[in-house]
Amino acid sequence: MRMPNGTFGKLLRSLRLESGVGLRELSRLIEKSPGYLSDVESGNVPPPSEETIVQIANALNVDKKALLNAAQKIDPELSEYVAEQPQVADFLRMAKDQEFNDDDWDRLTQLAKLSKLGKGEGGEK
Repeated sequence: MRMPNGTFGKLLRSLRLESGVGLRELSRLIEKSPGYLSDVESGNVPPPSEETIVQIANALNVDKKALLNAAQKIDPELSEYVAEQPQVADFLRMAKDQEFNDDDWDRLTQLAKLSKLGKGEGGEK
């Protein structure tokens, strides 16, 4: 039975081949069986956990964001940040309730950059 999330598997296979890493080598690097990885790449099983996806990205030396997005999973660093900062969860809840769309997020991102919020890009705190 093929899983609906075959997109992740296709991306994983593509990135693995582009990186020149064999299936057995990747399975050894992330301590998963080659059969399991083959099933993931074929879309026969759901994508692995967030932590395993991060391990895969590190092993292939690729950006974890694309793999996490394809799996529809949240970066563990972001989950931890939201858990440590209650106001972040409150803000996201408000954005969900107000049904923010792509345009809203783009404008908010631009506003944050223009306002030099946070420590990045000149907003030293």
